[in-house]
Amino acid sequence: MFEPFDYQFFVRGIIAATLVGGLCGMIGVYIVLKRMAYIGHGLSHAVLGGAVVSFVLSINFLVGATVWGFFCAQLIALTAKKQKIGADAAIGVITTASFAMGIVLISRYKSFTRDFEAALFGNILGVSMGDLMAIVVVT
Repeated sequence: MFEPFDYQFFVRGIIAATLVGGLCGMIGVYIVLKRMAYIGHGLSHAVLGGAVVSFVLSINFLVGATVWGFFCAQLIALTAKKQKIGADAAIGVITTASFAMGIVLISRYKSFTRDFEAALFGNILGVSMGDLMAIVVVT
């Protein structure tokens, strides 16, 4: 019953899931109160555009996706504030545009491999000690 805990990769995965789950729960309350419940889903799809651009330009995948995510978040906030539309509508517009850009680039460049899919979907059991330290710093 406890044999999986003998493996370090399993223990790191459990710790990472627990820390990230706790953080998401705390942030989730604030996001719902701000009426931006769609933001997590929207930004997770919006970063596809930045991830593909960074992959095509041979830039660090994580850096490209993170920068693009912050850019999209700022664009969503600015659009919702200046255009007098709801935050959820702004999230939908920015997410769709960014995701479409990513799909167009993927179909245009045939050099994408299975590694890109692995980076997009991840593997909780592949969390390294460095990844775990980054999660601890963020939480």
